[in-house]
Amino acid sequence: MINTKKTAELVLKNGQLYSIDEARCKKEYQAMAICGGQILSLGLDEEMESWIGPDTKIIDLEGRTVLPGLADSHLHASMTTELIFDFDLRGVDFAPDKTRDDYIKEYQEKIRAYAENHKDSAIIRGAGWNPTLFVSDPMGQPMAADIDAVCPDIPMILRSFDHHYLWVNSKAMELAGINRDTPSPRNGVIERGPIGNPTGIFQETTATDLLLRNLPGADYSVEEYKAGIEYYQDKFGNSYGTTLIFDAYCSENARKAYQELEEEGRLNLRVRSSFYADPSLPASQFDEILADKDKYRTDGFAIQTVKFFIDGSGLTFCLNEPFEKDWLASIGMEEGYRGYSQWRQKELNEYFLKIDSAGLQIHLHCMTDGAVRMALDAFEYVAEFNDLKKNRHTITHLMLVDEGDIHRMARLGIIAAIQPMWAIADSMSEETGAAMLGAERIHRTYPFGSIKNAGCRITCGTDFPVTIPPSPFLGIQTGITRTITPPHPEYEHYKGVSLGAEQEKVGLNDMIEGYTISSAYQCFLEDVTGSLEIGKSADFVILDKRITETDPQAIGSLRAEKTFFKGREVYPLNESEER
Repeated sequence: MINTKKTAELVLKNGQLYSIDEARCKKEYQAMAICGGQILSLGLDEEMESWIGPDTKIIDLEGRTVLPGLADSHLHASMTTELIFDFDLRGVDFAPDKTRDDYIKEYQEKIRAYAENHKDSAIIRGAGWNPTLFVSDPMGQPMAADIDAVCPDIPMILRSFDHHYLWVNSKAMELAGINRDTPSPRNGVIERGPIGNPTGIFQETTATDLLLRNLPGADYSVEEYKAGIEYYQDKFGNSYGTTLIFDAYCSENARKAYQELEEEGRLNLRVRSSFYADPSLPASQFDEILADKDKYRTDGFAIQTVKFFIDGSGLTFCLNEPFEKDWLASIGMEEGYRGYSQWRQKELNEYFLKIDSAGLQIHLHCMTDGAVRMALDAFEYVAEFNDLKKNRHTITHLMLVDEGDIHRMARLGIIAAIQPMWAIADSMSEETGAAMLGAERIHRTYPFGSIKNAGCRITCGTDFPVTIPPSPFLGIQTGITRTITPPHPEYEHYKGVSLGAEQEKVGLNDMIEGYTISSAYQCFLEDVTGSLEIGKSADFVILDKRITETDPQAIGSLRAEKTFFKGREVYPLNESEER
C-alpha cells in the first residue's frame, strides 16, 4: 500500500504552544507540524513523529512559548513613511519648569538644523511634535512665525505625533492658497489671529486635508509609501511577531502601495484598511464608497470598513460633562465648554444604516464619552432595521466611557479596539489630563476591565506611529499592570504608579486573545488566522522565553526570536532577503 500521508516541512517540538480559540478557550500544545503554509497537526512531541520525513526541518523550542501570529487592530503602518522621509521632532518632553519659550526654542533648533542641511528641498516635512505641551498655554499652539524665524523660504509642514494637528510655516500656506479669506472647513480648526489671518495650526482631518490637498508634494508618492510600509513590516511588524494589521485609513497612494507590494510578493503580513468618511463632504461620498466596496478584496490587502472620526483630540473631544472650569478659565474659554462631535446625530443614523445595509463594517474614533454615546445611539437606530452584529462594528480608543454605555456596547455587539499602552500614569494623564478633565475622570480612563467584564470583545492595537514602539509585549504588560514601562521617557518618575482602579486591569489570557483571535475576528479572518488550529494559516511567533513564567512587569522585555507567515520564516530575514 502506498503511503499518501503528507510529510511536514517544519516541526516545532518541546515548547509551550499557547493559543486562544474562537470560543475564547485557552489551548496549550507541546509541538506542531507545518506543511504548505498551513498547520498540519498539534499535540505532544511523540505525536509529530509520523509527520517527520528526511527533509523536515525540526526546531527544538527548549520550552519557549509559541504564540499565534500577533495582530494590531488599529495602527497607521503606511505612515511609517514619515519616519523615513520626514525629520523627527520627537524628544521635546514635558517638564514642570519649562516655559512655552523653552519648548519653542527646542523645536526651532531641530527645524533650523534640518533646514540648513536641506536648502535645495522643494518641501520639508517633519513629524512628532507634541501639541499637549501647549494645550494649557493661554497663547495656544505654536505659530507659523515660530517656523518662519528659522525657515522662511521653503514650505514646511510638521505633523503632530498624534496626527491631529499640522503646524506649518507661512510659505506652505501661501503655496496652498490659504489666507484670511479661506473659510474654515466643517468641524476642522484653522487657528486664526485677531484679524482672521491663519496662525499656522490646522487641527482635525477636515482642516489638515485642506492644506495637504492644495500643497504640491505634501503627500508621499506610491514609491515612498512602499518604502515606508516595508520599513514597518521589517523593522517593527514582523520583528514583534505581527502578521496581521488594521491600517486605520490610508490615502489613495498608500492603497496603491499596498496593492503593488502584494502583487510583487513583498507583503509578509495581512493588511486590512478602511475608507474615510469626511464630514466636510456631501452624502454622495458614501455612494462613491459603496461603488468601490469590492475594489480591494485580496488575501493580502482588503478594505471592507468605513472609518469615522466622531470626536478629535484635546479641545475637540466630545464630552458628556464640561472640561474643568478652572482649566477653561486658564486658557481664556468660557465655563461649560464640552467640545463637539464631528457629525450630527441625524447624519450618523442615516449613514450608519446605509453602510451597514451594504454589508460594510464601521470603525469609529471615539476618545470620550459624548462621542461614544452618539455612536451607540446611531447603532441603536440601525439595530431597528438590521442585524447589527453581523458586520462587526468597532469603536477604538475609548479613553472615557460612561458605565451604562459600556453595557450598551456589549448588548449591541460592538467591538472595543483598545490601545493598552495608553493606560498609564504619566504627565499626559497626571498633569495635562487631570487639569482638563479633573482627577476623578482621568482616573477612570481606559476602563478595559469594565469593558471586558461587561462582555465586550476586546481587540488590541498600538495606533503606531502615535505610539512608538508598536510592541505587543509592552501592550500585554501594560494591560495587565496599568503602569508605565521602561522605554517611556518618564519611567523613572512614574514607575510603579498605577492608572485608576485595580478592576480595570485585565489578565494575560485577555491580552493574548486581544492581540490574536479577537483581532482576527475584527478583520473577518478568524477562520484563516489568529489561533493555532489545524488547517489554519501557519502564522506564529517563537518567543525568547516562556511567557507564563515571565514576571508581568517584565513581559515588555520579551522578544520575537522568529516570526513565520504562511509557514515561511519572515523574521529574522536572511542576508539575501534583507532590503
